[in-house]
Amino acid sequence: MHVSRTAPSPRRLAAGLLLLGGLAGCAGTVVTVDPSPRPAMPSAPMSSVPCSPYEGIWSQGGRNIPITRSGQRLTVNMAAFGRPFATGRVIGDRQIEVTFPDDATFTGVIDGQGSIRWSNGTAWQATVFSGRWRHDGRPGPVVTQFGDRLDVSMAAYGRPNAQGVLTGPSSATVRFPDDAVHNATLVGPACLLWSNGTYWTR
Repeated sequence: MHVSRTAPSPRRLAAGLLLLGGLAGCAGTVVTVDPSPRPAMPSAPMSSVPCSPYEGIWSQGGRNIPITRSGQRLTVNMAAFGRPFATGRVIGDRQIEVTFPDDATFTGVIDGQGSIRWSNGTAWQATVFSGRWRHDGRPGPVVTQFGDRLDVSMAAYGRPNAQGVLTGPSSATVRFPDDAVHNATLVGPACLLWSNGTYWTR
Protein backbone atom coordinates (compact mmCIF):
# COMPACT_ATOMS: atom_id res chain seq x y z
CA MET A 1 0.00 0.00 0.00
CA HIS A 2 1.36 3.36 -0.96
CA VAL A 3 0.98 6.06 1.67
CA SER A 4 1.48 9.62 0.55
CA ARG A 5 3.34 11.93 2.90
CA THR A 6 2.84 15.66 2.98
CA ALA A 7 5.95 17.78 3.40
CA PRO A 8 5.93 19.83 6.61
CA SER A 9 5.01 23.46 6.16
CA PRO A 10 7.83 26.03 6.45
CA ARG A 11 6.28 27.34 9.67
CA ARG A 12 6.16 23.87 11.30
CA LEU A 13 9.71 23.08 10.11
CA ALA A 14 10.99 26.37 11.56
CA ALA A 15 9.28 25.69 14.89
CA GLY A 16 10.85 22.24 15.05
CA LEU A 17 14.33 23.58 14.32
CA LEU A 18 13.86 26.29 16.95
CA LEU A 19 12.83 23.68 19.56
CA LEU A 20 15.81 21.45 18.74
CA GLY A 21 18.15 24.41 18.89
CA GLY A 22 16.78 25.43 22.25
CA LEU A 23 17.18 21.91 23.66
CA ALA A 24 20.72 21.71 22.36
CA GLY A 25 21.53 25.01 24.01
CA CYS A 26 20.33 23.69 27.38
CA ALA A 27 23.18 21.23 27.75
CA GLY A 28 25.14 22.06 30.89
CA THR A 29 22.81 24.98 31.71
CA VAL A 30 21.46 25.45 35.22
CA VAL A 31 17.84 26.63 35.23
CA THR A 32 16.98 28.88 38.17
CA VAL A 33 13.35 28.83 39.38
CA ASP A 34 12.03 31.92 41.17
CA PRO A 35 11.14 30.70 44.69
CA SER A 36 9.13 33.77 45.68
CA PRO A 37 5.52 33.15 46.76
CA ARG A 38 2.73 33.56 44.26
CA PRO A 39 -0.86 34.68 44.99
CA ALA A 40 -3.17 31.79 45.77
CA MET A 41 -5.66 30.99 43.01
CA PRO A 42 -8.34 28.53 44.13
CA SER A 43 -8.65 25.82 41.50
CA ALA A 44 -11.00 23.51 43.38
CA PRO A 45 -14.76 23.93 43.00
CA MET A 46 -16.27 26.18 45.65
CA SER A 47 -18.33 23.18 46.84
CA SER A 48 -15.08 21.62 48.12
CA VAL A 49 -14.04 24.74 50.05
CA PRO A 50 -14.44 24.09 53.82
CA CYS A 51 -16.22 27.41 54.44
CA SER A 52 -18.98 29.49 52.91
CA PRO A 53 -17.54 32.00 50.42
CA TYR A 54 -20.73 34.09 50.66
CA GLU A 55 -21.22 34.66 54.40
CA GLY A 56 -19.62 37.45 56.35
CA ILE A 57 -19.09 41.19 56.07
CA TRP A 58 -18.54 42.55 52.59
CA SER A 59 -17.60 46.12 51.78
CA GLN A 60 -18.55 48.70 49.17
CA GLY A 61 -17.49 52.32 49.30
CA GLY A 62 -16.25 51.89 52.86
CA ARG A 63 -19.62 50.60 54.13
CA ASN A 64 -20.19 47.14 55.56
CA ILE A 65 -22.72 44.70 54.08
CA PRO A 66 -23.26 41.55 56.18
CA ILE A 67 -24.54 38.42 54.46
CA THR A 68 -25.91 35.50 56.48
CA ARG A 69 -26.81 32.07 55.16
CA SER A 70 -29.33 29.42 56.23
CA GLY A 71 -29.16 26.39 53.96
CA GLN A 72 -29.42 27.78 50.44
CA ARG A 73 -31.14 30.98 51.56
CA LEU A 74 -29.29 34.29 52.00
CA THR A 75 -30.10 37.48 53.88
CA VAL A 76 -28.31 40.69 52.95
CA ASN A 77 -28.25 43.54 55.49
CA MET A 78 -28.28 46.84 53.58
CA ALA A 79 -28.75 49.02 56.69
CA ALA A 80 -25.44 50.84 56.12
CA PHE A 81 -27.03 52.33 52.98
CA GLY A 82 -30.38 53.06 54.63
CA ARG A 83 -31.99 50.36 52.49
CA PRO A 84 -34.21 47.38 53.40
CA PHE A 85 -32.88 43.86 53.87
CA ALA A 86 -32.54 41.82 50.68
CA THR A 87 -33.08 38.08 50.34
CA GLY A 88 -31.58 35.58 47.96
CA ARG A 89 -30.35 32.08 47.35
CA VAL A 90 -27.28 30.11 46.33
CA ILE A 91 -27.66 28.93 42.72
CA GLY A 92 -24.20 27.44 42.12
CA ASP A 93 -20.71 26.88 43.52
CA ARG A 94 -19.78 30.46 42.70
CA GLN A 95 -23.11 32.14 42.02
CA ILE A 96 -25.90 33.69 44.07
CA GLU A 97 -29.15 35.46 43.21
CA VAL A 98 -30.45 38.29 45.41
CA THR A 99 -33.65 40.32 45.24
CA PHE A 100 -33.34 43.89 46.51
CA PRO A 101 -36.92 45.02 47.33
CA ASP A 102 -36.17 48.67 46.50
CA ASP A 103 -34.40 47.83 43.24
CA ALA A 104 -34.35 44.53 41.32
CA THR A 105 -33.00 40.96 41.29
CA PHE A 106 -29.32 40.53 40.46
CA THR A 107 -26.92 37.61 40.21
CA GLY A 108 -23.53 37.74 41.90
CA VAL A 109 -20.44 35.68 41.08
CA ILE A 110 -17.71 34.90 43.63
CA ASP A 111 -14.43 35.38 41.76
CA GLY A 112 -12.25 33.51 44.28
CA GLN A 113 -10.09 36.61 44.80
CA GLY A 114 -12.23 38.43 47.34
CA SER A 115 -15.06 39.92 45.27
CA ILE A 116 -18.70 39.38 44.49
CA ARG A 117 -19.22 40.70 40.98
CA TRP A 118 -22.85 41.65 40.37
CA SER A 119 -24.77 41.54 37.11
CA ASN A 120 -25.38 45.31 37.31
CA GLY A 121 -21.62 45.92 37.05
CA THR A 122 -20.90 46.65 40.73
CA ALA A 123 -18.63 44.66 43.03
CA TRP A 124 -18.42 44.01 46.76
CA GLN A 125 -15.07 43.23 48.37
CA ALA A 126 -13.90 41.13 51.32
CA THR A 127 -11.34 43.30 53.13
CA VAL A 128 -11.31 42.36 56.83
CA PHE A 129 -8.45 40.09 57.94
CA SER A 130 -8.78 41.00 61.64
CA GLY A 131 -10.41 38.56 64.04
CA ARG A 132 -10.18 35.08 65.46
CA TRP A 133 -9.81 32.33 62.88
CA ARG A 134 -10.16 28.56 63.00
CA HIS A 135 -7.95 25.90 61.44
CA ASP A 136 -9.28 22.37 60.91
CA GLY A 137 -12.37 23.44 62.82
CA ARG A 138 -10.46 24.48 65.95
CA PRO A 139 -9.96 28.07 67.20
CA GLY A 140 -6.37 29.20 66.87
CA PRO A 141 -4.91 32.10 64.90
CA VAL A 142 -5.82 35.67 65.81
CA VAL A 143 -5.18 38.39 63.22
CA THR A 144 -4.87 42.08 64.09
CA GLN A 145 -4.86 44.58 61.26
CA PHE A 146 -3.15 48.02 61.45
CA GLY A 147 -3.72 49.80 58.14
CA ASP A 148 -1.91 47.64 55.59
CA ARG A 149 0.03 45.69 58.25
CA LEU A 150 -0.99 42.40 59.86
CA ASP A 151 0.05 40.78 63.12
CA VAL A 152 -0.83 37.10 63.38
CA SER A 153 -0.84 35.54 66.84
CA MET A 154 0.03 31.83 66.68
CA ALA A 155 0.13 31.50 70.49
CA ALA A 156 -2.55 28.79 70.40
CA TYR A 157 0.03 26.55 68.74
CA GLY A 158 3.00 27.63 70.87
CA ARG A 159 4.47 29.39 67.84
CA PRO A 160 5.87 32.93 67.46
CA ASN A 161 3.79 35.73 66.00
CA ALA A 162 3.88 36.26 62.25
CA GLN A 163 3.90 39.60 60.47
CA GLY A 164 2.44 40.48 57.13
CA VAL A 165 1.50 43.22 54.71
CA LEU A 166 -1.51 43.68 52.44
CA THR A 167 -0.77 43.24 48.74
CA GLY A 168 -4.32 44.09 47.65
CA PRO A 169 -7.79 44.67 49.13
CA SER A 170 -8.24 40.94 49.74
CA SER A 171 -4.67 39.59 49.69
CA ALA A 172 -1.62 39.63 51.93
CA THR A 173 1.87 38.20 52.29
CA VAL A 174 2.77 36.90 55.75
CA ARG A 175 6.15 35.78 57.10
CA PHE A 176 6.05 33.00 59.70
CA PRO A 177 9.47 33.14 61.41
CA ASP A 178 9.44 29.40 62.21
CA ASP A 179 8.23 28.37 58.78
CA ALA A 180 8.19 30.43 55.57
CA VAL A 181 6.51 33.26 53.71
CA HIS A 182 2.97 32.48 52.56
CA ASN A 183 0.38 34.41 50.58
CA ALA A 184 -3.20 34.68 51.84
CA THR A 185 -6.39 35.44 49.91
CA LEU A 186 -9.81 36.21 51.34
CA VAL A 187 -11.91 33.95 49.14
CA GLY A 188 -14.80 35.41 51.12
CA PRO A 189 -15.09 37.35 54.40
CA ALA A 190 -15.03 34.13 56.44
CA CYS A 191 -12.73 32.06 54.25
CA LEU A 192 -8.96 32.63 54.09
CA LEU A 193 -6.96 30.54 51.61
CA TRP A 194 -3.17 30.21 51.97
CA SER A 195 -0.69 29.55 49.19
CA ASN A 196 0.24 26.21 50.81
CA GLY A 197 -3.34 25.01 50.21
CA THR A 198 -4.66 25.34 53.78
CA TYR A 199 -7.74 27.28 54.84
CA TRP A 200 -8.60 29.36 57.88
CA THR A 201 -12.27 29.91 58.60
CA ARG A 202 -14.40 32.02 60.95
